[in-house]
Amino acid sequence: MSLSLPVDEFYRRWLRYPLWRLANPLAPYERFYADVVLKRLRRLGHHDAIGATARPIRASSELLDIMRKHGLQPGHTFVDYGCGSLRLGKAVLDYLRPHDFFGMDVTAKFLELGRQFIGAEVEREKQPNLLVIAPQSLWQVTQVQPDYIGSWHVCSKVPTRELPRYFGNIISLMGEQSQAFIQFPCSSKRRRLNHLNWTLSKQELTEIVHGIDPQLRIDFVAMSPTNEHGVSETYAWLSYRQA
Repeated sequence: MSLSLPVDEFYRRWLRYPLWRLANPLAPYERFYADVVLKRLRRLGHHDAIGATARPIRASSELLDIMRKHGLQPGHTFVDYGCGSLRLGKAVLDYLRPHDFFGMDVTAKFLELGRQFIGAEVEREKQPNLLVIAPQSLWQVTQVQPDYIGSWHVCSKVPTRELPRYFGNIISLMGEQSQAFIQFPCSSKRRRLNHLNWTLSKQELTEIVHGIDPQLRIDFVAMSPTNEHGVSETYAWLSYRQA
């Protein structure tokens, strides 16, 4: 642990979560993440990932474009797991029929920002199902047996001890015909990028997923070349289809 870090970075990296945990001993990690993001949003009035100023890392249609590449049609049902304020989900919502889009995230405050982002007219027309992630809402979506599940820019924010629950929730939503797509920064082994983001290796992801359901097929698709830090943007494609 380096003491040469600036004080604010040292606090964010090594002290913020332990101090929060002392004050919130029974709360899940996602509450901590939501608290950090919302506090920053209130303090600065903007955030790159959440709210009115959220911006896609690449194109706003990226999630839709990839889902269509894998066969998404307007008649399908889709789950945006970790949808945030719908910065990528809106394009999918616009593409689908009413009621067929499910957006799920850890706090109602993110979902409310999503409602503001899409606007009242689109919400009336498309009637999205926006749900806080909880056992009851997971069960509710499971009954739909969604055709497609996407989780974009979410896996990197999940700490190691929470990864089985994160993947387990997504897998629990899958029926025999479902396909799940999970974007993550891929490296040869897991490492921390900053105080709220981590990479993951293909081997580590495979071990976690197959530990939950060994019947799942996993294919990896690179979205970018490996950079100078040994990281490439990648997504894992989970399904029960035969090889």
